[in-house]
Amino acid sequence: DEVRHYLSTAVEDPGQDVLAWWRGKAKLYPRLSCMARDYLIIPATSVDVERVFSRGRQLLPYNRNRLSTDSIRALLCVGAWSRMDFVRDNDVMKAV
Repeated sequence: DEVRHYLSTAVEDPGQDVLAWWRGKAKLYPRLSCMARDYLIIPATSVDVERVFSRGRQLLPYNRNRLSTDSIRALLCVGAWSRMDFVRDNDVMKAV
């Protein structure tokens, strides 16, 4: 299991470029590296930003606007990972 293997490894240089580290470990941790890139990379175009805001409005209607930034980011990431079959809906429901 990728997550268990990752969690069992020793901590490396904390000053290292995180994106470069995940790029270098992509073959060892294919799903985790993709998830890390989703979480760490800022969208490069306005189209991506507009898509995120559109999804955000679907996720956060005006009556759910009190979620923290971290909670919103987590919900958007889990939704994207679920659509790409990186996480299963049942696993998400168990975690909640």
